[in-house]
Amino acid sequence: MNDKLYDILLRFFGTQTSIARAFRVSRPAVAGWKQHVPERIALLCHLSKSIPYKYNPNDYETDGKGLSLYLEMPQMSPEPTQPEVDPNDKPVHSKAA
Repeated sequence: MNDKLYDILLRFFGTQTSIARAFRVSRPAVAGWKQHVPERIALLCHLSKSIPYKYNPNDYETDGKGLSLYLEMPQMSPEPTQPEVDPNDKPVHSKAA
């Protein structure tokens, strides 16, 4: 069975190569994460607002007492919407320097 975080990363990035590129490691290193993703990668994923992962110190045999982490998931902000364009707006042109 794959590591839960590995599956999350694979869904998020799409391929092992993309995961490797994002974390600046080799693709074979990422292939080894199927059994256990390194703790430093888990912490980076926890800190990311984009990756839906919550770090659990117990997964890494850490009691968490020495970590000053807020372990609640941040609220995902909705995608910014494009402002409405008013067809009556006058075009704005900047003057060349």
